[in-house]
Amino acid sequence: MNANELGIQAMQQGEFEQAAKQFNAAIETDPSDPTGYVNMGTLLQAIGDHERAVVFYDKALELDNAFGAAHYAKGTLAYELEQLDLAESSLRQALLAGMNDADLHFMLGLTYKAMGDFVRALPRLKEAQAQSPEDVEISFQYGLALAQNEQLDLAVEALEHTLDLDASHTDARYNLAIAYAFLGEQDKTYAELERVLELQPDHALAYDAKAKMDELLGN
Repeated sequence: MNANELGIQAMQQGEFEQAAKQFNAAIETDPSDPTGYVNMGTLLQAIGDHERAVVFYDKALELDNAFGAAHYAKGTLAYELEQLDLAESSLRQALLAGMNDADLHFMLGLTYKAMGDFVRALPRLKEAQAQSPEDVEISFQYGLALAQNEQLDLAVEALEHTLDLDASHTDARYNLAIAYAFLGEQDKTYAELERVLELQPDHALAYDAKAKMDELLGN
């Protein structure tokens, strides 16, 4: 393995100091390769040193402005810092640079959702789900986006798929209950709310929704 690969391995094992040494070695070996700078930035981001992380991402882009991984990394950091306009532009640049994986589409979809642009969020999350159909969080967020775009039948399918992957996902089950409510499926709504509270008794939204249904039903 080369220095970048060794650094990534060390980082995955939580050996951050060793990872930093390897990424530094990669940069010193080939200062014109943006990969080491992105990896070092990712390490710094992981330990909460956001200011220095940006410096390394920008250095990578200075070396190669079409380096998709640097745009992606900068975009994820901007999203984490709630700098949504920068996140959107950086992630879109990663897409234009040729990146086309589930994580990129997912992050861009989440960014559009955070911006309140549910229409543009949906195709990005749909693509993420198509590429990674067994990812629980992607499936859940895709279901929410469908509901936010009033595609309730498809939202139900996506949220049911999420629960097939993880039956204990209470937020997916709660949102499935709400989708059923909008579709007029009262019995299914009540059953799902009961199941949420069995799994998570302190789920406030489910508790309030069930209490309102109990009041309406005279329970």
